[in-house]
Amino acid sequence: MDYRIWYKDGKYLQCGGHEIFVKEYPNEGKPTILFLHGFPTSSYDWAKMWPELHTYFHLIAFDFLGFGYSSKPYPYDYTIEEQADITEDIMEQMEIKNCFVIAHDYAVSVAQELLYRRLSAANLPKIDKLLLLNGGLFPETHLTRPIQKLLLGPFGKLANMLFGKQSLKKNLTQVFGPNTPPSDEEIDAFWEIMNYNNGKRIFSRTINYINDRKRNRENWVKALQETRTPLILVNGPEDPVSGIHLVARYKELVPNPNFVILDDIGHYPNVEAPAAVNIEALKFFQS
Repeated sequence: MDYRIWYKDGKYLQCGGHEIFVKEYPNEGKPTILFLHGFPTSSYDWAKMWPELHTYFHLIAFDFLGFGYSSKPYPYDYTIEEQADITEDIMEQMEIKNCFVIAHDYAVSVAQELLYRRLSAANLPKIDKLLLLNGGLFPETHLTRPIQKLLLGPFGKLANMLFGKQSLKKNLTQVFGPNTPPSDEEIDAFWEIMNYNNGKRIFSRTINYINDRKRNRENWVKALQETRTPLILVNGPEDPVSGIHLVARYKELVPNPNFVILDDIGHYPNVEAPAAVNIEALKFFQS
C-alpha cells in the first residue's frame, strides 16, 4: 500500500490537546489488534501486515505524538508516559474494552508502561495478549547507534540539521537483515512521513525515550515479570540494536519466556518479514 493511500483514509482524534492520526480497518465482530509503532517512523510500518490479518481481526494503528501525521509540537518534552496516556485515550474514545497489542521498537516501552499500570489498576481496558517485536525492553541490552547518541547529546540540534535521506538509508540498512534491506521506495516513504509538518527537527526531542527507559527500568522490568497478560517476543536476531542478545536477556529475566527467532531478519520484522510475523501473531492470538 502506498503511504499516501494509508494516510488518505485515516482520521484524527483529539488527545491531550493534540491531533493524533488514527488508521482503522474495521471488521465487525472480530477481536481487535492495536498496533504501536517504533522510532523514528510511523503507523505505516504495519501496512504490509494488514491485508492478511484483516481476515481475522479488527485493526487499529495510530501515529504517536511527534511522529507521522500526528501533531509535532516544538519545543516539547516527549515522554513514553504521555504516549501511554495517548494510547489509553484512544482506547477509550474508540470504545476498546479489550484487545491484542503488537508493539515494535520505541513502542515496547509504551507497552511496558501499559502493563505496569495494569498491575495495580483493574478499571483499565484489558490487554488480552501482547506481542513484542525488536525493541529495548532492558536498557542494558539496548546497543545505541552512533546517530542516536548524537541526537541525544548536546549537539542534537546540529545532528538534526545534518541528517538527510541518505543518512536515513545508511542507518536503516545497517539495522535491517543482510538479505532484507529497505527498498528505495520504502526509504522514500519513511523519509516523506518523517518530514511531514517539519518532523525532522524534533528527532533530538523524541529520542529522549532512551533516558525514559533508564529512569523507569525497575517498573518496566517488573511489568514483564509480574504481568498476567500472556507475552511473546518475536525477534529478528540480525538486529545490532535489540537482536539475539535481547533474547538472551529476556530468557534470564522473564518467567517462562515465550519467544520466536526469525532467522536472518533484523530490527524491522514487520517490514522485512511481514508474513512470518503474521504467522506468529495468528498462532499466538488465536491459541
